[in-house]
Amino acid sequence: MKFVKITVAVLCAAILAACSQKMQIPLAGQKVDLKDTQVFLPQQAYDEQGKALAYEAKTNPYLEIKSKIDKGSVLLFIEAKKAIRKNDFATAKQKLGVITQKDTSISGPWVLLGNIAMEEKQLKKAQEYYQKAIKITPDNVNAYIALAKAQRLMGEFHVAQNTLALVLSIWKDCPEAHLNLGVLYDLYLNQPKKAQQHIEAYLFLDGYKNKQAIAWYNEIQSRTGIEKSFIDPKQGVNPSSLMSSVEG
Repeated sequence: MKFVKITVAVLCAAILAACSQKMQIPLAGQKVDLKDTQVFLPQQAYDEQGKALAYEAKTNPYLEIKSKIDKGSVLLFIEAKKAIRKNDFATAKQKLGVITQKDTSISGPWVLLGNIAMEEKQLKKAQEYYQKAIKITPDNVNAYIALAKAQRLMGEFHVAQNTLALVLSIWKDCPEAHLNLGVLYDLYLNQPKKAQQHIEAYLFLDGYKNKQAIAWYNEIQSRTGIEKSFIDPKQGVNPSSLMSSVEG
């Protein structure tokens, strides 16, 4: 019986270690290989009659987190956001600092501190703040996306790609993560085919509403020469024709 308990404990520890390793956040300066992100592309499904089924996008897990927040912290957070809109970063940092000392269970203030650091061109400090936010709330997708932007601006393109891949492992239908991957692949990693995949995913998940992204998709497609859809296996026409009709 004792042996069984020990074995279970060891297995649990191994599983937790594996999960921790899987969710490890890449850091600027690390040498990392690019992650496979094609596995996160949404796929259009069809019924037995060949009729397209409505795609049910996964919801953002961060929005499903329910926690009780002190009213004083809420008021300070609102005041900090107002100060940020006025570019009064000193006031915002003071109020956010009070929250982080008073309530260590919420990640939002750390994200805002990271955003302020970004505005002040303190990229390493921004990275630290976003990492603190993620440590508190591992499903805070906004923190990951902001972290990836900071890493990209630091010239850490592979690391930023890894961070965005991590976002999609948490929420595979995150439109903004797909869009940011498109930016990375096209403008920084010289991989237009992958950029096309993720821009199409972004447009699909966003309902083809962004005209600039539509134009960008068409421009990338003119370079790759790939007219098939990466999302709809039955898409026989040029996907850009559908987007052009929406644009009009």
